[in-house]
Amino acid sequence: VPMLEAGLDVTALDYSDEGLRELRLRATRFEHQLGVVKHDVHEPLPFPDESFDACYSHMLFNMALSTEELISLTQETRRVLRPGGVLVYTARHTGDAHYGVGADFGDNRFENGGFVVHFFDRDLVDRLADGFELDDVTPFNEGELPRKLFRVTMTRAPIT
Repeated sequence: VPMLEAGLDVTALDYSDEGLRELRLRATRFEHQLGVVKHDVHEPLPFPDESFDACYSHMLFNMALSTEELISLTQETRRVLRPGGVLVYTARHTGDAHYGVGADFGDNRFENGGFVVHFFDRDLVDRLADGFELDDVTPFNEGELPRKLFRVTMTRAPIT
């Protein structure tokens, strides 16, 4: 909702009808600025090339996606960004207290509390930046544990 309050047009993407319904309820006064799309990010993004000025994701990249799936998702995001478009994402990193705890699914993925989390190291951040200018990687803490995350900001380089 803060992005809507700032006057931005927002397209929200989620695999869950419940999540999209909750967003619509919270953003009723911004209906004219909000589009919602139900989508599974294992599939190509359902948008034309160069559709967006920016993409933001809070911990989506931490889902049980493999590194190859993350590379594909990042390249799909690059495809739908306009030249100079910005991708900002947050992801829990290997300094997090839950890294290495729980069932090991390989590829820096561990199950905790019923969720498989892909933990990021700096090498993965750099790999995902292919085709982007990596502008900033800022570690920060969130929540009670606290969770340890990176906030990554990248700008889409021109497609050559």
